[in-house]
Amino acid sequence: NFTGATAGFLTPLCCCTAIPTAIELYRTTGRRGPACAFLIATPWFNWYGLIALVVFLGWPLAGAIAGSGVLIGATTGLLVDLTTGGAARISAPEPASTQSCGCAAECEVPAPGGAERWWDFSNPRDKLRQALRTALGLLRELAPWIVAGAVLGAVVKDFVPQDWVLRYGTGASLAGVAAVVAIAGLLYTDSLGSLPWIHALRGKGLGAGNAMLLLVAGVGTNIATLGPVGRRMGRRTAVVYGAGVVTIAVLLSLVLNRLL
Repeated sequence: NFTGATAGFLTPLCCCTAIPTAIELYRTTGRRGPACAFLIATPWFNWYGLIALVVFLGWPLAGAIAGSGVLIGATTGLLVDLTTGGAARISAPEPASTQSCGCAAECEVPAPGGAERWWDFSNPRDKLRQALRTALGLLRELAPWIVAGAVLGAVVKDFVPQDWVLRYGTGASLAGVAAVVAIAGLLYTDSLGSLPWIHALRGKGLGAGNAMLLLVAGVGTNIATLGPVGRRMGRRTAVVYGAGVVTIAVLLSLVLNRLL
């Protein structure tokens, strides 16, 4: 489960592509827990998201949010495994000695299972072109969210009263934390789109734990995620998934509100 959560942190997938990827991970491994851990960590916590967290919220809070994301994912994944019976049965594929591209005998390649290579430097030009295409694709995918988040951040900065944020957003009461969870579920977007307006709220006095909640709790409270999880992994998994994310995130937010 920690591996799934950490892999989610290191994988630059958006909210939409993380869901089918996690479902495919479940179908391949038969493990609900690691798939849920991956799904929790991926949309919000990845290498480019961490850079943005540092820019908008600073190193201490960025590190706390990143660590909370992996911890919430791993713990929720463990709860899912404990309450749903662990791994599902999946028929193992038949082993094959060789694979062929179908053109000639010389094209035969060894079947997977040999020595693993951590780096593949073959065809560097093609790989560089593919990397550039991936980077441009990420930019096209994230740009609308970044612009929308910047606009919303400007609106929050100029129109939301600071007294209101200090009264309900510092994390002094459970009612304020519950309100943050509800807002997080309604405003479930990409982390880069959320950071500008969360940064604006932090400037008006929003608690550190509540800032983490706005980024994390939406993963466990929105229908767009709970629906596919319930259909593919079962209703019990969806219930444990949502309850685990919200409960653990709230507990961590109360701690962060006091520490940062």
